[in-house]
Amino acid sequence: MKYKQDRESSGEILRLLIQKMAGHPAAFTPLNYAVWYEFTTGINPALSQAMGGLLDDGKKLDDDAIENLYVKFVSECNMDVQRALQKDFQQLLSNLAGFTEETDKQAHHFGNSLQAYGDTLKQNPDTPNLVALISNMTGDTTRMRSSMHSLQSELEASKQQVEKLHHELESAREEALIDPLTGTLNRRGFEAKVQNILSDKASTDKGFCLLMADIDHFKKINDAYGHLFGDNVIRAIAEALNSKIKGQDSVARWGGEEFAVLLPETTKQGARAVAEQIRQSIEKGKIHRLGTQEQIGGITISFGVAAYSKGTSIVELLDQADKALYASKEQGRNRTTVYGQK
Repeated sequence: MKYKQDRESSGEILRLLIQKMAGHPAAFTPLNYAVWYEFTTGINPALSQAMGGLLDDGKKLDDDAIENLYVKFVSECNMDVQRALQKDFQQLLSNLAGFTEETDKQAHHFGNSLQAYGDTLKQNPDTPNLVALISNMTGDTTRMRSSMHSLQSELEASKQQVEKLHHELESAREEALIDPLTGTLNRRGFEAKVQNILSDKASTDKGFCLLMADIDHFKKINDAYGHLFGDNVIRAIAEALNSKIKGQDSVARWGGEEFAVLLPETTKQGARAVAEQIRQSIEKGKIHRLGTQEQIGGITISFGVAAYSKGTSIVELLDQADKALYASKEQGRNRTTVYGQK
């Protein structure tokens, strides 16, 4: 569950948010509330960083600014996809409502007809009138049965359409957490993975580590061989990272040429060993240049390692791993540095 605050805590947050939201021109919409809620509670580090920067610069958040923040950092799937799915669902409900209304009219007419037939029978009609009455009842019953059959068919079709829309929404949510270039998790997907571990006491008790990795001199690679080769390098690094992890481990493209690796139930020493194994395999490897027979070597990667300690937040843990990565860069690149160790 994304929001874990209880009623009392969420009530306090509500009072706090109303005061904060009042200082900005954006309307008091659920979308606006969701953005401020995740920012204030600190459960969305990427949003906190982006929104905090805007607020530090004295920006006043209007509806457009809030929507941009929501789409980038809060929404679980692309806004265009959400709108398309919403439109499909509204059309589905409209069609179903139309069939239900028509069936309701038929049922009302059938009920009135039955009442009228009953009144007629009380008058002891002669044989010709009785034959006509039975014929009319047969016709009305047939039409009512046909209407109910149509409604049943529409309900079944609607059920299948709802299931289809549900699958499409789930696919959209999953795609929103995946980096399209590498097929690994993106930043949002990775943060969700870390948050799941932090919210599970059993997982935090077992400990876990984060690796931050950055391709060395990537700008020079792009300048020398072009952006297409640069993309190929990023994909190759992602494959190398994925090939060395197992079980519940996760790899994400953090942005540009930077990657993050989550290693549950792993010590500092174990995480460093994994990073070194990956670093050495990349150092020895070569990447084929598209359109030629040329094999490009000499590509290296630097790592920073941070281990979770009790009470550490996502932001703090990422900052520790990032500082360790920076230390690797400062010390000459193509190396692994563990936060807190010299």
